[in-house]
Amino acid sequence: MKNKLIQQRVVLGGVVVRDGKVLILQRSKDETVFPGLWELPSGKKEPLEESEKALVREVEEETGLKVSIKALVSVFDYQVEKPDMIRDSTQINFLVEVIDNNYDVKICEEHQAVAWVSKDELNKYEISDRVKKVITDTLTFLQKMN
Repeated sequence: MKNKLIQQRVVLGGVVVRDGKVLILQRSKDETVFPGLWELPSGKKEPLEESEKALVREVEEETGLKVSIKALVSVFDYQVEKPDMIRDSTQINFLVEVIDNNYDVKICEEHQAVAWVSKDELNKYEISDRVKKVITDTLTFLQKMN
């Protein structure tokens, strides 16, 4: 860790819910970081880009879905160590709503599969504990609101 460049990133994640299930994407097996891992539609904020606009852009780029932000649901940190650097990332997760009722997901080349999962199905997928918690907490909150 000594003498490594530390690169800080802000990552925005979108929790898309439909019929009590959350949309997750499986990272391509060719990705250098977390290949094959399931995740929320997410991506990094560009310099000087507003976080909310970055999230809407990333969800559309990764899924083809047009969304609007409904609520902040969670924040977590994670680090990725590479040979010459450490990526120190903060992921901010928002509940988002599909604005045109078109749930036809079109994944980009960064991903190889898509799934809609309930809380009970989460353990069938290789998902980080932090993302599982985001999904579980969001679905629990939405159940209490209904």
